[in-house]
Amino acid sequence: MMLKDIDYPGPSFDASAALAAALAAAGIIPARSAAALVVATRDGPARAGHRDTIDFYPASVAKLPLLVAAHAWQERGRLSSGAELDRALAAMIRESSNDATAYIIDCLTRTSSGPELSPAALSRWQARRRAINRYFRKGPWPGLAGCNLTNKMWADGPYGRDRQALVAGPDGRNRLTAGGIAELIWSLARHEVVSAGRSAAMLALLERSLDAASRAAQPYNQVNGYLGAGLPKGSHLWSKAGRTSETRHDAALVRLPSGRVFVLVAFTEGRAASENESTLPTLAESVVREIDR
Repeated sequence: MMLKDIDYPGPSFDASAALAAALAAAGIIPARSAAALVVATRDGPARAGHRDTIDFYPASVAKLPLLVAAHAWQERGRLSSGAELDRALAAMIRESSNDATAYIIDCLTRTSSGPELSPAALSRWQARRRAINRYFRKGPWPGLAGCNLTNKMWADGPYGRDRQALVAGPDGRNRLTAGGIAELIWSLARHEVVSAGRSAAMLALLERSLDAASRAAQPYNQVNGYLGAGLPKGSHLWSKAGRTSETRHDAALVRLPSGRVFVLVAFTEGRAASENESTLPTLAESVVREIDR
């Protein structure tokens, strides 16, 4: 369990007030955003949310629950472990590779992209694609019960049966809630996802370097322009970011130099939000200020 030998905020700490103050400091538009905060305290996790039960298009944050599903499938013998699967999982999380993600979705659902299908064949294909949804619907994370993870991620949009399924419905685009992702990350921090060993393996992939030289060597490091960029020196970060032309999201587990631990998930939408590289770092900096007060 990661939550050992840690420190806690003072007894007057108020998670809801901390999140509200941080959102205001970052200038995040309330109607075009969602956020969830979980902070380790002496009395257990203190939670706060802003529109954290509202469905958002998650962009590449969706790769986090896909990582969990892949480990669950392996644990249950539904997916064979191997070097190629490990390579794809690492690329999906560390580099946010859409190609690797497409391979993982194929492995999890036993489907493949390709030409359009007949109505009957499409219905069977869609049922297999919903396997990931069914796993989270039955899982211990209520905020993920209504998720949709049936779609791959594309550079310019789906073709063939993937587009056919998207148009035909009823699943629609991928969707997640900030609260559901916060629940999942908190469970990872407690080493309660699938198994303790698999939780540790997933966190190893999610760990991000805050070292300036390491970040400079990897332009898309999922730190610059995201929550990690607002953390103080000496922090430890595990995260998965996502961005499109209309979204900028991040989901992070943080251990501060003070020993305090929190989960922060932020979804922002709109072209201006997508292009703004200072909003999420400011949000994280403001949350840290409240927690370490």
